[in-house]
Amino acid sequence: MQKNKRVVLYFVMFLTCFKAIGQEEELTSRPVRDKKYTLILYLSGGYGYFPSNKGAPAFLKPELTRTNPVTTARIMWHPDHRLKVGFESGFMTFYSYKLTDADGKKGEVSVDAIPLLLEFSVSVKKHFNVFAGPGFYILKTNLDYAGKTTSQKVSTGWMAAAAYTTPVTKSIALGAEAKWLYAAETIRGSFGLQVQASWRFLKW
Repeated sequence: MQKNKRVVLYFVMFLTCFKAIGQEEELTSRPVRDKKYTLILYLSGGYGYFPSNKGAPAFLKPELTRTNPVTTARIMWHPDHRLKVGFESGFMTFYSYKLTDADGKKGEVSVDAIPLLLEFSVSVKKHFNVFAGPGFYILKTNLDYAGKTTSQKVSTGWMAAAAYTTPVTKSIALGAEAKWLYAAETIRGSFGLQVQASWRFLKW
């Protein structure tokens, strides 16, 4: 009888140990990830300043408008480390002119652009991020003088920016961004200030 009790006791102990080992393997086999992945949409709008004198010939008496509107949209992937990656596009005007010829005939010319940029971002401090990346600009020159004509060209370029945002909700933040948009064809590019809104629209 005592022998049977020992057999039963050993069997119960074996089952207990087997179950514990199984649970440990199940727990340790699960991937551990403390942080989440997110996709964030940035929408910005403001004005850019064009520092170069490039433009129309002097005999047309050009009146250069250096400050022009800039709008951008950016999607960034935030992984579980500091470096983020994303894509930016939008619409902007590098510069525009009003023209007047010797006969008093007036005209206008502007150079618009659609940036297509690969971007990288790093958080320097809480709510403060820097962005930079290379890419292309689709440049469109619009001339309204003795008829309307347009021409298009692709230029290499890059961008660099610094932004400070303040959370409004868990998913939305508002802030401001200082940005340099450079296309090789424009010589110096455009420096601007924009109001920015960001929305964390996907998290996993």
